[in-house]
Amino acid sequence: MFPSLSGTTKAGIFIAGVLLISLTTAGMLGGLILAVSPLLMTLLMMFVVTRDGYSREGWRTIGVTRLGLKWWPVTLLATAGVSALTYTAVVALGAASFTVAPGAGADLLSLCISGPILAFAEEIGWRGYLQSHLARRIGQPWSWIVVGAVWVCWHLPYILFTPYYHTDGNRVLVLMLFTGSVFAFSILFGVLRERSGSLWVAVLAHFGHNAAFAWIGSDLITTNRPVLVEEYLAGDTGLFVLLGTALSAALLLVQRGRAARRQPVAAVTGG
Repeated sequence: MFPSLSGTTKAGIFIAGVLLISLTTAGMLGGLILAVSPLLMTLLMMFVVTRDGYSREGWRTIGVTRLGLKWWPVTLLATAGVSALTYTAVVALGAASFTVAPGAGADLLSLCISGPILAFAEEIGWRGYLQSHLARRIGQPWSWIVVGAVWVCWHLPYILFTPYYHTDGNRVLVLMLFTGSVFAFSILFGVLRERSGSLWVAVLAHFGHNAAFAWIGSDLITTNRPVLVEEYLAGDTGLFVLLGTALSAALLLVQRGRAARRQPVAAVTGG
């Protein structure tokens, strides 16, 4: 164990490990090992490489000890709400129609069981471990950018070397939309993680987006132009999702700036 590693070193080891797992396991078990690799690397770092996992402070640092409940409504609006609006937009444009599938209720229940687990497996690594250690060295905004870049690279083997994810449409256009959306998500989730002080808010954000686009796209929408709707406009990382997520992140950044400007005044008044 190395109890005195710097935050930068911890982040570097984490990034190298999680990208190596992605590159070598993308096609195994339908991508399951890749999906839980941020969790696996976090546990490895916390309990094997360092001793952070043996103290409450180690878990507090990555945001596990706070729920951030007051941020949950905003989080759902900025994620699930954006997905709902994007599909409403494609219906308004005539590219799809609302139709409730017979198994919609059962599918939603299944997503609500598996979705939080998978979201936690990612977010404990991205917004929990990696962002927390990077932010201490390079500041919060740059940590969101670096985490976004790692997040994109982590997905690439799964997209490029397997038939499971973003296989339809023009590959270059899909990758451009995917990259832009992931950076927008990284900033949005990063701001929510910072402002709330809670990992669970980031988990809810990730789950809210994934569950909403998967459920609405599969059970509430029908279209004869699936590539246009699910890849280019709505779905996981379509253009409308990118724009809506970027707008949500921008609004939260404005609110963050206003809160920062009020803080010194509040401190003087309180003193």
